Amino acid sequence: MKIAHVFHNYYPVVGGLERAVQSLAEELAKMGHEVHVITSRFGAEKRPKEEVINGVYVHRVKALWLRFPDLTYPLEFAEKVLRDADIVHGHSQNSLFTVKLIEKAKKLGIKTVMYFMAIDAFNDHPDSLVRLIGPYYARYVIKGAIALSDIKLVRSLRDQEILSKKYGVEAILIPDGVPEWFLSHRYCGDEFRRRYGIDRDYALYVGRLHPLKGVDILIKALYHIVKTSIDLKLVILGPGDAGPHRELAQKLNVDKNVFFLGFVDEEIKICAIDGSLAVVVPSVCDYVEVYPMIISEAWARSKPIIVTRVGGIPYRVKHMVNGLLVPPKDPKALAEAMIALLQNKELVTRLGAEGRKEIITWSEVATKMLSIYKGYA
Repeated sequence: MKIAHVFHNYYPVVGGLERAVQSLAEELAKMGHEVHVITSRFGAEKRPKEEVINGVYVHRVKALWLRFPDLTYPLEFAEKVLRDADIVHGHSQNSLFTVKLIEKAKKLGIKTVMYFMAIDAFNDHPDSLVRLIGPYYARYVIKGAIALSDIKLVRSLRDQEILSKKYGVEAILIPDGVPEWFLSHRYCGDEFRRRYGIDRDYALYVGRLHPLKGVDILIKALYHIVKTSIDLKLVILGPGDAGPHRELAQKLNVDKNVFFLGFVDEEIKICAIDGSLAVVVPSVCDYVEVYPMIISEAWARSKPIIVTRVGGIPYRVKHMVNGLLVPPKDPKALAEAMIALLQNKELVTRLGAEGRKEIITWSEVATKMLSIYKGYA
């Protein structure tokens, strides 16, 4: 098959959805299909307009960036790629870029797929402008995306439920996977600890250093732990400006307990997960967490997770069954959850083992996706 994926960002731009699109595209290419990705040039200005990455044909088109990434508007449409495709798969109806490309594909008579995500998720956004305008924008794009897509997919039970109850649309649930090597990789946590000189238990954060991700809440939680004379460390991995978070750690006098390691490769990340007490997802609002890949990656390594009740997270994480759930924006609750794991290593083992049962691989995801494609193309 000739398959075209559409999203406003792609490698080398780093993010959960960017990695999901790349993982699915590359898996389909490995299976022998001709896979294209149409994306914008933002974040990849130094890359060629067209190139092949791991067997995937990447097409970067001109676009306007209107303050928020989701408002990226395409000025080009890579029409030949769309016209030649058997199916065009858009990712996120909240992305104006995605919706406009799907609209163009539909006009060309090509079968279309849409991954719906973060539906009606702007109401608790910290940005007042987004809370004010976001719901109107969301209603506009979702109606268009429903009309334009032949196949409706969701990554999370939350979005499946809302689509069904509010919009009368029955969508197919296909969550994201993990690479098979994530399950089979040797344990390397001790190597990570030696490499960075960490000789105590540490909680791990993996993700962008973005206000919606709650890294400041996590540092405040560490403060509540350290002031009780518990020597827990915090390791923070991911791209973004660490300056404000360093300043906060210094202000709270926990800077010696926090390791900012920036963006790391997958090998170091897996070792960081292995060596950790738990992986923490302290995000603050529904919009930012649809189906966090780091939860799957932690579970793949049999590690427990501590997560906030936002977005699709509470639909897959059950408190004290396969993880610990805490309210968002609550440093004390987050601190108590970390202390609970520090004081109960049996719970650490049990939660990690239960989480591993939830895992599917990208190979399994691609196989399911192909079955759906072929049923409609």
